[in-house]
Amino acid sequence: MQDLAAYAGLFMSALAAATLWPAQSDSVLTALLLAGQQKPALLVAVASAGNVLGSVVNWLLGLAVERYRDRKWFP
Repeated sequence: MQDLAAYAGLFMSALAAATLWPAQSDSVLTALLLAGQQKPALLVAVASAGNVLGSVVNWLLGLAVERYRDRKWFP
């Protein structure tokens, strides 16, 4: 159960760091790697999945904001 919490926390940290919120997913990954209780390859895969999903969220936000381009109030 502790492993699942570590992987979920790393995923959420990487997801938040790749979107609009400032987060320190690299330090979370480093701390988990130094602790040595989880598999390093799985930690890197989970962090990568969170970063990719966060990038997709940013891409979708960009698509959604594009419709306001011609409005006078939109910068």
